[in-house]
Amino acid sequence: MKTKKIIGLFVSTLILGLTSCENEKVDSQERDLLQEIEDNSEMSLGNAFYGRTSKSSSDCHFEYEGHLGPENWADICGEEWKDCDGNAQSPIDIRTRNVHENDNIEELETDYNYSMMNIYNNGHTIQFNYDSGSTALLDGKRYELLQFHFHTSSEHTIDGYRYPMEMHLVHRDVNSGLLAVIGIFFKEGRRNNHFLDKFMSKLPENEGDHYTSDNQYTIGSLIPEEIEDFYTYNGSLTTPACSEIVTWFVVKQPVYASHEQLERFEEIMHENFRPTQDLNGRVVYSSEE
Repeated sequence: MKTKKIIGLFVSTLILGLTSCENEKVDSQERDLLQEIEDNSEMSLGNAFYGRTSKSSSDCHFEYEGHLGPENWADICGEEWKDCDGNAQSPIDIRTRNVHENDNIEELETDYNYSMMNIYNNGHTIQFNYDSGSTALLDGKRYELLQFHFHTSSEHTIDGYRYPMEMHLVHRDVNSGLLAVIGIFFKEGRRNNHFLDKFMSKLPENEGDHYTSDNQYTIGSLIPEEIEDFYTYNGSLTTPACSEIVTWFVVKQPVYASHEQLERFEEIMHENFRPTQDLNGRVVYSSEE
């Protein structure tokens, strides 16, 4: 009887030990996942380019209205967000009559692989981290796709018109750290967007929530391999620290999503668009011949 008790105690201790190890493994994976999400946030990418630590700016908070709204971003975080008052800020209103056509601009070529689902609500947008290995050739330079996220309503406008939603695909040049962002407009249609359908029931509703899955998808099912018609200009990130390190490629042709899908994104993110900024002498080019 005593031997059975000892064996039982040993087995219980072993199970507890294995459970503890498994929990530690899960916690470690969770920390790694959240760190990767943070590293690919716009704020962290801007800080990394300028060699700043993100610790101080992570203590600063911004909103899209009120005293922490866009008009005050430059003054919220000491010197770190001063770029928000810079002369090369994004988004902009693209006035088509003032766009310069440039036949030498190369079409956008994408090479997007499959990625596991890694979706995070950071309190300002819904961010989809993308597995490494997917690239885009943008005006002759190769960039790696890091993440994409959404804004409702659109941040860029065309001749003053604001679309109900805009998606930003954030890419980085691994050598220079400079960023390239492809902007995709969404327009309301009668049918569901099949790409968005994969995620509608999985969108994290609250700040800090995230969803992960081994199920794979490719952004290539939404984005064509070659994009010929787009606007391009030099600008900035559209959230603090508003770093002026971005080449923008705003695709002319919108994609369609249903009213219900667009409404769902807005329910979660609310209106998270920055007002358009002055061009300040910058030139917007068009790829169209």
